[in-house]
Amino acid sequence: MAKGPLTRPAMVKPEPVQGETKTRLSNVKVNRNRTTSENPKTIRMTPAEKVMCTELVDEIQDLTTKTITDSTVLRAALYLAKEVGPEKMLEMIKEHL
Repeated sequence: MAKGPLTRPAMVKPEPVQGETKTRLSNVKVNRNRTTSENPKTIRMTPAEKVMCTELVDEIQDLTTKTITDSTVLRAALYLAKEVGPEKMLEMIKEHL
């Protein structure tokens, strides 16, 4: 048996460190293009095309801290292709493939 009623010590917030500003943490929802739930798509490329893709990935990776993969580059190319239109894409296919 307790001798008297139990009391909790008062909660004391620590003082802010000198020079810091008070900021609130907040969560910002970011809609990302998640591809982890999709089945992978096999893409056939010649050895020269694989080298071109790897070189492009390396060049882009040097410009950012975001992880860039071959798949990222190919997905970005789809958006570029959509912007230029099917006529320009057909021209590129006839010229290079």
